[in-house]
Amino acid sequence: MNQVANIHSQEVTAPVADPMVSMIERVVMDPGADLEKLERMLAMKERLDAEAARRAFSDAMADCQADISPVAKNKSNNQTQSKYADLAAIYAACKPIVASHGFSFSTFPATTEKAGMMAVRWTLRHKGGHEERGTAEVPLDDKGMKGTANKTQTHAFGSTASYARRYLFSMIFDVATSDDDDGQAAGRGEPISVGQYDELRQLIDQAGITEEIVCTAEKLGALHDLPAKHFARVSGRLQQTIKDRSAQK
Repeated sequence: MNQVANIHSQEVTAPVADPMVSMIERVVMDPGADLEKLERMLAMKERLDAEAARRAFSDAMADCQADISPVAKNKSNNQTQSKYADLAAIYAACKPIVASHGFSFSTFPATTEKAGMMAVRWTLRHKGGHEERGTAEVPLDDKGMKGTANKTQTHAFGSTASYARRYLFSMIFDVATSDDDDGQAAGRGEPISVGQYDELRQLIDQAGITEEIVCTAEKLGALHDLPAKHFARVSGRLQQTIKDRSAQK
């Protein structure tokens, strides 16, 4: 008797039926169903599911980014006399948070016709079903600040791939890095946007110099760390360099 009472006292929660699915099931079971109507219903269901997945993706991304704190710079760049957070440090600090919000991030080599560049295809998936993907082209890290080769091709491939993974992951999840020792990063302000970075890269190529030269002049570990408030000044200098170079021809 007690066992029966216990069974009845337990709360049983039935799954909530999707009205659209129930409607589609009724149409399917109807021998005289209109196939065109069924196809329209299936297409509508697909659109509704995709929209729900996009909303879940956006909500999860907002929560994920709110949980990610700046990553301490743990490595030194002897050429630029600056510090940076390497891929292992960024992954160790951020990957558990990213996974807890249902995200997975992957990169794959891709093809490019541009000389001196490596193409990397990236995919960001969410457990709700939505995903984003794209391809980034990254300059090969095979030369030093003086423009001379300083790595084997195998080493350059690995270095460039690591660089691409680090910056793609950081850009997508808006990961910031900070100095533990002097706190200088806190006073630099927000870094440049992806669009501003791409614009500077184009100006650097037109000026015939390297990204490392700009980073050395600005005391940066990487161009993406340039504070947004310095963008106009740096882009202006690059444009002047391009004009001077054209005048000399």
